[in-house]
Amino acid sequence: MELSSAEQRLARQFGDSLRSRRKKLGYTQDDLASMIGANRRFISELERGKGTSYLGPALAAAEALGVNISALFEKRRGAPSSSLPPA
Repeated sequence: MELSSAEQRLARQFGDSLRSRRKKLGYTQDDLASMIGANRRFISELERGKGTSYLGPALAAAEALGVNISALFEKRRGAPSSSLPPA
């Protein structure tokens, strides 16, 4: 799937932020890859905005809704809690 220019821009921004945070914490790409069960090449691709094909559209969807993608993972205030029992 080809990413639009907006999706490419957002994927690059995500990658830049990921790289910056990783370096700030003193991790190598190999370190981060080990932490998430991936390989260094995958981390490298993410940091260059070339990662998986769903990243760009997901970031673009969040931007279109006027939110940071992390907001889509936050529990909404007043939302009913999950009906699943605690793990």
